[in-house]
Amino acid sequence: MFGFLKKNKNPNANVLRQMDGREIKYVTRRTRNEDGSVKEIILGKEGRIVVIDDEIRVMCGAVDVFRCDVQNATYYMLLSGDGITVSGVNKIDNCEIDIIVYYKYHRK
Repeated sequence: MFGFLKKNKNPNANVLRQMDGREIKYVTRRTRNEDGSVKEIILGKEGRIVVIDDEIRVMCGAVDVFRCDVQNATYYMLLSGDGITVSGVNKIDNCEIDIIVYYKYHRK
């Protein structure tokens, strides 16, 4: 009866649209130490996050810091609205990482 309504293939499409093309202040990688404490390492500064051909790419300068397929990544907005957290297998070094991308201008 309602065949004209299409189901959205990607439930997080709104998050993808919001983060695509945003300028980055800096990117950090979250690691957990053996004692359980969390440490954040800065991967890069001054860049852009883009979604190209179903792939999330985080670039700082001319260098790719993070690349992952959209289907294999989990991502969500920070509560403050000034960034996004992305988890997935980084195609650059083939390891599972969690990164936090802080936007340059988040109050547009």
